[in-house]
Amino acid sequence: MTATTQTPSTTPRRSPHWLRLPHWKFAQRRPRGALALGLALLAVIVLATIFVPMLSPYTATAIAGKPLMAPSWLHWFGTDTAGRDVFVRTWVGGRNDLLMVVLVVLGSSIIGTLVGVVASMSSPLTDSILMRFTDALISFPGMIIVMAIALVFSGVGEIGPFPRGALPAVIAIIAINWASYTRLVRGEALSLRSRDFITAATLLGYSKSRIIARHLLPNLATTVGAYMVVDAIVAVVTIAGMPFIGAGIQPPAPEWGSLMLAGSTVLYSAWWVTVMPGLVVTVYGIALSLIADSLLAEIDGGAR
Repeated sequence: MTATTQTPSTTPRRSPHWLRLPHWKFAQRRPRGALALGLALLAVIVLATIFVPMLSPYTATAIAGKPLMAPSWLHWFGTDTAGRDVFVRTWVGGRNDLLMVVLVVLGSSIIGTLVGVVASMSSPLTDSILMRFTDALISFPGMIIVMAIALVFSGVGEIGPFPRGALPAVIAIIAINWASYTRLVRGEALSLRSRDFITAATLLGYSKSRIIARHLLPNLATTVGAYMVVDAIVAVVTIAGMPFIGAGIQPPAPEWGSLMLAGSTVLYSAWWVTVMPGLVVTVYGIALSLIADSLLAEIDGGAR
């Protein structure tokens, strides 16, 4: 009876690290957790803009109490210099801003995506002309164009749910904002054109319109969608900054930027007039940042 000898393995055993597994799990859960938190915060803001004006006993322009009353159970965000309830005005202003943001992002993304795809699928001359115009628009100070267009059409009155000055501001921002989408979409589309499925579709004789509709646009949707979330942050900052140059939504209609501007004159004695709407804008930005980071993480993970 012979004893079998076992030779020790030459492969060194890796000692488990106590941080490796939890860190991996955290890295896997973090994008989804951030996405859920961002969506929850955004949902709270959207629901508040819908239901607070409906359920509040005050309107956005009604005198609700004495001027510059501090936050209390009666007036959660206090009152402004005219005695209007800042809490109601913040959410009515948020509703106006979010409606404008939706129009800006949708309009810019549609125009920019179409121009970017056309440029990527056109002849070199057409592509060069479109992209030189796009680059010139991007390099020009955008706020000057926004201010000029918004001020020229500032006399446009209320249209549907939009107060005076809202639609000119939307048109002005779209007029410069689409160029960023064009640059992004063209680069992604040129990258996709070198893929095998686009080459196969071309060799099969598919038309350009079919290749764009069936192959390019579906593969561009995730990237454009992630950029739309980021652009929604930039759009609300631009909209909120327009009252500081005399453009945008005109008083007495509330808007996040005009609320903060009105409170800047009494910032030291009545901080809540400016700080409370500013906090809502900050939470809005955090929510969209979490959503955008999660989407970009999913795109990077899929690319690997």
